[in-house]
Amino acid sequence: MTRKRYIAIHTFHSDKSKEAFNDWNAENPSTEEEFFKAWNFEKCQCVATWIGDDDFFFCHWLAERDQDVHEALTSMGLDEFVFTACYEAHMYLDINQLPDNSPIKQSQAKVSVDA
Repeated sequence: MTRKRYIAIHTFHSDKSKEAFNDWNAENPSTEEEFFKAWNFEKCQCVATWIGDDDFFFCHWLAERDQDVHEALTSMGLDEFVFTACYEAHMYLDINQLPDNSPIKQSQAKVSVDA
């Protein structure tokens, strides 16, 4: 089956679950490569994540169905910390997918990002 793109919005159950999530992550330091290997499943794969200081965070998934994302999250224990809503993305644009000689991509090289 073909995989589709999904944006998952994860909202913490409470401040206590947010703190527990942060502790859980601190106990399991991994490289970015190890992280993405761990979040690759038979029917879905997390390909990007954005976590700030808010009560929610986002992940980009490739999956056959949104239910596959929910099942993966449960298998990893993430549902103990967050409620998740998955939305299929029918359009996907990424500046990193443009050719190197694209004027837009060249303008990006002039921008610095604190990460």
